[in-house]
Amino acid sequence: MRTDRQPQAGYMSSIIEAGTAACRLYGPSKTNVIDIARVLGKSPASVYKIFPSKAAIWDAIAGNFFETDLSVTPSADVELTSAGSRLIETALGQHHLMLQARDSDIQMFSLAVLAAEGTWPSFRNHLKRLKVTVGELVSDGIATGEFVPRNVDAAASCFCASIISLWDPRCIGALPSNHSELSAHELASFAVAGLRKFTQAGEESDGKQRE
Repeated sequence: MRTDRQPQAGYMSSIIEAGTAACRLYGPSKTNVIDIARVLGKSPASVYKIFPSKAAIWDAIAGNFFETDLSVTPSADVELTSAGSRLIETALGQHHLMLQARDSDIQMFSLAVLAAEGTWPSFRNHLKRLKVTVGELVSDGIATGEFVPRNVDAAASCFCASIISLWDPRCIGALPSNHSELSAHELASFAVAGLRKFTQAGEESDGKQRE
């Protein structure tokens, strides 16, 4: 039995792609459904057949931007890289993507800020994906004895909350252009240190002296 789901999904992707192009051209505050339909070569009514509202379209565009342009992938080399190092790498990698978007994709970054300010589903899902990634790394660290055994979900939530300033587009947008990456690395390292085991001599389990 044939359905129209696949063609509809394809048209949805086309709308998101056209909306992204229009947003980059006019900015999120000036772009409207007519602009998106013009890029598509379709009528605004055909767009509303797929999306129930302008808000739904904008959320879908933001969601695609978060998933494609603002999605970091942790190092897969678990044998050569500790979980703590991969956590720091992931935190800073996500931070770099946000800074890059702020500096070179201004209009789409503005849309990401709107999504964060309005707590749109796209932004909430973005944070959930980051938390899942962090949770997997925390779980790896516990399994290898690098991190103290604890509730992984709670630990991931605390880690994300402690470095949210590195990931939230509202915070990124407020940073000066001469922002130092050293402070970002220090913050991520401090958050990771809270997960590690310490010996009675005050040394971290990886042999580094606690500062």
